[in-house]
Amino acid sequence: MASPQPDNNNNPIIWLGYRLSLQSLAQCRPWLTPDEWQFVSQATDKRARQFANGRALIRRVLQQQLAIAPHQIQITLPDGAAPQLQVLGQRWHLSISHAGQAVSVAISEIHASGVDIEQHKPRQFAQLSQHYAALAQASDSSTFYRCWTAAEAYSKASAQSVWQVLAQPLPVTVQYHHLELADYTLCLCYLSPPVRIITFTDACPAQTGNFGPKD
Repeated sequence: MASPQPDNNNNPIIWLGYRLSLQSLAQCRPWLTPDEWQFVSQATDKRARQFANGRALIRRVLQQQLAIAPHQIQITLPDGAAPQLQVLGQRWHLSISHAGQAVSVAISEIHASGVDIEQHKPRQFAQLSQHYAALAQASDSSTFYRCWTAAEAYSKASAQSVWQVLAQPLPVTVQYHHLELADYTLCLCYLSPPVRIITFTDACPAQTGNFGPKD
């Protein structure tokens, strides 16, 4: 296995992955464990595609970056708590977000982080910015989604509820990394800078998972 390599300044890595068009369940299936596929088979179509794409993207990022097999990457099934990630038996940090046809993931061996992706929709920006302190700087669509995704991402990184985060100004002692992607805004929040962010996106079908033949 190739270990995560820090940059020249010895900064650890956060991998930030996203896809803006969900792949089919058939494309994702090679990347899923039997238990995950059973979950997919019992979920609604929307939930199944979101779940399957998130798991497939996590394993695809780690397989490409670390040269490990999908079965060496374990992710807990949904149980009301945030999913837990193990890579070769070691606990790693993981954050997942879905919106519309998009999914994003943040993965790190060392640093707690949170990721959020939101699809742009008409909203009452002025009303929301007056109601929530974290959105006080939101004067238009662009600033609203930057503030909203930052709040969501920070809530995940800090293990607070999003309503707790929205009730106060966003902290300036943490780092926010935004990407504007077509009609989506993505934010990665991490608590312990500096880090090296490697961004990964895949537009081609997933074909190299190897959990074995599927009937």
